[in-house]
Amino acid sequence: MFSDAFSKDHQLIRADPKHSLYLACALMVRGNVQVSDLRRNIERLRPSLPFVSWNQEGWKTGLCSVPPVGHSHSLLALANNTCVKPTFMELRERFTKLYRKKAHLHHYLHVDGMEQSIFSEALSSLDALIDEYHQLDATKARLTPDAPRLSIAR
Repeated sequence: MFSDAFSKDHQLIRADPKHSLYLACALMVRGNVQVSDLRRNIERLRPSLPFVSWNQEGWKTGLCSVPPVGHSHSLLALANNTCVKPTFMELRERFTKLYRKKAHLHHYLHVDGMEQSIFSEALSSLDALIDEYHQLDATKARLTPDAPRLSIAR
């Protein structure tokens, strides 16, 4: 279940997150799963999932003992990963084609508070986001292996 959550076959977009850089990851588990199982699987997956250098401990977990209807357990992984960059680039390209033609723009400009400048600002924000993901991907080659971690005595 944990390995599947990070495989390209189980993503909502066409992307392979294992070959990109993670900024953060949240795992929400429902059902009969122990905290120790959750921690063990995170430790098992950690070497194969490259995180940004400034957030090596970028995991959040949530555990609900009530299983989903019809299943004994489930896992939802929400991750901020640079593998979304091509999707954003495709979105920008498709939006730009429509925006150049002013296609469908009139539908939005009739709404109070909507101005054409908002679309330009949104496109600028998307360009900035794509650039940030590109810069983060460039740092992946310079990542150092995990430094030894402190162990907490139990």
